[in-house]
Amino acid sequence: MTKKIDILTLFPNMVNAAFQESIIARAVSKGLLELNCHQIRQYTTNKQGKVDDYPYSGGPGLVMAYQPIADCIRSVSAGDKPYIIYVSPQGKPFNQKKAQELVQKENLMILCGHYEGVDERVLEEFIDEEVSLGDFVLTGGEIPAMAIADCIARLIPGVLAEGSAEKESHSGLLLEYPQYTRPAEIEGKKIPEILLSGKHDEIEKWQVKTAEERTKRKRPDLYEIYEEQKLNSQTYYFDNSATTRQDDGVTEEMCRTVKFLYGNPSSLHHMGLEAERKLTSARKIIAETIGASEKEIYFTACATESNNWALRGYLEANPRAGKKVLISSTEHPSVSETAAFLSKNGYQVELLTVDNKGIVDMDKLRSALTPDTAIVSVMHVNSETGTIQPIKEISSIAKAVNPNIAVHSDCVQSYGKLPVSAKLMGVDMLSVSAHKIHGPRGVGFLYVKDGIRIAPLLCGGGQEKALRSGTENLPGIAGFAKIAKEACGKLEEHNKHVKELNKIFREIITEEIRSSNIISNEEGCPYVLSVSFPGLRAEVIQHSVEQKGVYVSVGSACSSHKKDRSPTLTAMGYNNNIIDGAIRISFTYQNTKEQADYAARVICAEVKKLYGRRKGRK
Repeated sequence: MTKKIDILTLFPNMVNAAFQESIIARAVSKGLLELNCHQIRQYTTNKQGKVDDYPYSGGPGLVMAYQPIADCIRSVSAGDKPYIIYVSPQGKPFNQKKAQELVQKENLMILCGHYEGVDERVLEEFIDEEVSLGDFVLTGGEIPAMAIADCIARLIPGVLAEGSAEKESHSGLLLEYPQYTRPAEIEGKKIPEILLSGKHDEIEKWQVKTAEERTKRKRPDLYEIYEEQKLNSQTYYFDNSATTRQDDGVTEEMCRTVKFLYGNPSSLHHMGLEAERKLTSARKIIAETIGASEKEIYFTACATESNNWALRGYLEANPRAGKKVLISSTEHPSVSETAAFLSKNGYQVELLTVDNKGIVDMDKLRSALTPDTAIVSVMHVNSETGTIQPIKEISSIAKAVNPNIAVHSDCVQSYGKLPVSAKLMGVDMLSVSAHKIHGPRGVGFLYVKDGIRIAPLLCGGGQEKALRSGTENLPGIAGFAKIAKEACGKLEEHNKHVKELNKIFREIITEEIRSSNIISNEEGCPYVLSVSFPGLRAEVIQHSVEQKGVYVSVGSACSSHKKDRSPTLTAMGYNNNIIDGAIRISFTYQNTKEQADYAARVICAEVKKLYGRRKGRK
């Protein structure tokens, strides 16, 4: 099919001259490209043939009038509406990617501006996109139009020799590798020996290497993007319960905050007040995601701090509440270790047993509650298995015994993935961390229900209503608010996608490895999948698949360096053979089905090898 490009200009001869020679002329003669230039001046209705006029706003210069441009566009279009671009310094930067998009348009029209531009109504009515060659100004749009048309024409199939366009600079992210012609030596300057070797595989490696080196030296901005894409294309990351890749939009938001809002939110001058407004806005956004008031949100450095603060802060501020602390036997170390600390300091800590699915035994909870119980802490979603605890029911049971019992929940693995409502869950406190949902590391929050007293862990300048002193991490908080709003606004969409990823792993693993044991139940949080390969060591599996670019975890990332067996799986009643072979696969909406399929098959292949070696040693 012939590609059609119409250029609307005041200087058609100038444009036509550029396409009378070389590759573009041959493309036209072959019938691959129809390139037409149209004189806008022919469509003016005034006797003087004027195409411009003075702007209503005044000022120097003239503006191209609406009438001749509009009539020219309508006349040239005649039938099907073309995709119309206007070359302007105000447009989006033109690059190879944009050229590849535009070459897909069957009928393309390019409007060349002049003087101070064109009547705004032309842009509003006709223009699909404004495009710029760069941040500089030319006398007219003809040179940019010629450059754009030339670049697009070269991408039309058949215009260049097959494969030529793909190997040139900016076709990908790398600049083109060095090129040499005959003879092999000129005035003592020799071409690289590899090019004379005839070893095509080695030559291709040399081409990639030299292209990388050249790009890194000449265009470090492109090389940085190339490196990132190369890393991502070779990485199959399924350890998202440990931490997630920070969202690019979050990084941009943090950079803007660092650059423009560097005042201290506690300062009374203008810069401080602007920073405070940003802080207040972020607090409101995050509060809305859990149905809370902004005065109930306290920013922290992480969920570990929030969990420590919830337990220790509440007990210190409420000495008469009681001396008994109840936590589940499957809590994150930031809760279980805090409870252990409290037990050494006069508090009675009791672990709530769980069933084989990891859910707290409600009868045991009822029997454990006493008038001396001060606080109950149960995590919403288990970080190793994805088990969802019935927090609302737990809270109701506790409050029925004593309305003053404080209920806290570690919602690190559920926030931004499942619906989390402080009021519907009936909790007095809940903890969250940003880096589990593609936010920044080093920032979290603690929700404290209005009316609940809590003592500070840190004393100082009185930030966070004098309960968490220290200058706020405003860039981190701003980034957290951005991703929180996005993640919580797409819960259903992301959940559906992650369920599909989870299903891919389940089906491939159970089909390929009959001895595998899927620990996570299907009613749990789909973002976490715990699976065991009895008889193998999870650490060995982890390192084996890592060699293939697949990243999974062994238990909770915060405690996996310890040699003790998983307290969670132990509490669920699994034997050591299953516990020792258990790996955790955790998902994010950024993972793709293709990645899931590849990673699942790599895990199966490596597990089969390990079973084979184990069998061979017997």
